[in-house]
Amino acid sequence: MNEGNGATQVQDVVASPIFNHGTPQPGPVVAWPGFTEPTSVTGQVSGALYFPGNGATKVVVPSTSDLNLGYGSLYLEAYVAPVQCGANAYYPILDKWDATGQNGYTFYLEGVGPGPGQVRAALRLGGGTFTSTQTFPANFQPPSTGTWTQVAVKVDGTSGVFYVNGSPAGTFTAPSGSTSNTLPLWIGALHSAPTGLFHCEIALDELKVGKVNPTFSGQ
Repeated sequence: MNEGNGATQVQDVVASPIFNHGTPQPGPVVAWPGFTEPTSVTGQVSGALYFPGNGATKVVVPSTSDLNLGYGSLYLEAYVAPVQCGANAYYPILDKWDATGQNGYTFYLEGVGPGPGQVRAALRLGGGTFTSTQTFPANFQPPSTGTWTQVAVKVDGTSGVFYVNGSPAGTFTAPSGSTSNTLPLWIGALHSAPTGLFHCEIALDELKVGKVNPTFSGQ
């Protein structure tokens, strides 16, 4: 997520031999202020990308075999900086979930009450949706002000665990199955919005997708 103004590719800097590079849409990365394309902002580690809450701004990564993950060996991680939108907002991190087949995975944040500036992590996996028990601040003001939080979710067999800044933040029982769809992985947008929630803005950095004890795909 270190790409700057004019970048036409968001590079996978980890995975090999398959590199899951992404394409910013609807156009190249822009400098702040940007309102329709992925926007370069200050991140947790060097640069990051900010995604306005319009649903069309995203990074598109073509479907590959190492993104079609088995539900029993799944690890997703990112540094996130959500803007304050209040309860019933959703903030997309990454998405490879097919609504028709109830197949794949989505990692996102969800705004919660009672205060206006708190979110929690959420995972849509197959036909189930799971949320973390710990909330954290939504206070990002691009390009550089606000709190960055590390969120992750790990599924090992049927045992699922959320993490916030490295500490366990809730458990769940995961469904069986594997991702078999050919949808591209979207970063910063969702193929299908969670029911009853509205889209809000988020900045993302150090994103990782892989298996438990994996070689990650990371931006």
